[in-house]
Amino acid sequence: MMNNIRMRDDSTVAIGLTPKGQERQRKILEAARDVFLEQGFERASIHEIMQRAGGSISTLYRLYGNKLGLFEAMIMQSTSDLFPITDESDIWTDNVEESLLQFGQVLLEVLGQTEARSIRRIALSVSSADSEAIRKVFYEQGPRRVQRLLAAYLTRQKLLGKVNVVDVDIASAQFIEMVKSPWYHKAEFGFPIESGEPERSLQQAVVMFMQGVVVN
Repeated sequence: MMNNIRMRDDSTVAIGLTPKGQERQRKILEAARDVFLEQGFERASIHEIMQRAGGSISTLYRLYGNKLGLFEAMIMQSTSDLFPITDESDIWTDNVEESLLQFGQVLLEVLGQTEARSIRRIALSVSSADSEAIRKVFYEQGPRRVQRLLAAYLTRQKLLGKVNVVDVDIASAQFIEMVKSPWYHKAEFGFPIESGEPERSLQQAVVMFMQGVVVN
């Protein structure tokens, strides 16, 4: 789908590009994000994206192949910007409770941002032949990426005998959903969120998780 791009959990990396080329790529992705957010995937114009970014259409096609490839790269970059946690992040410590709190706090910050919710709406609103591919891109580079990061940490803690779960992948998804409920779902439907509700959801999620899976 895309040329000269390597996919990683923490960023979209240009292969074989000069610093100037990498900066050009960044401008294209930023322009693409703005246009996709304003117009949606189907109405977004490649020509308008390149007008804002500067450069030629041929450069865009050489880097990303087509509009779907550009959207995928934009999602990867936006997710990396919004959720800059990797498996090597210093939020992961030997203290499980502390790590869950720090992970959850970053998650709250991301979920509270309008941009993150807007990108999700774009992915879900596409009705063209690309709809399945768009949803898969968003899921893999957004929610699934975040879940994998937590699952990787829980796997390490399970090997150390600190957590007792049958399936770390399911456990990571369950923790994330506890952090999101019920405030995030209310926000999606336009209902008001009580002051401090996201923070209380996080605190309770950590307490429940610690009581349920952490080995004392």
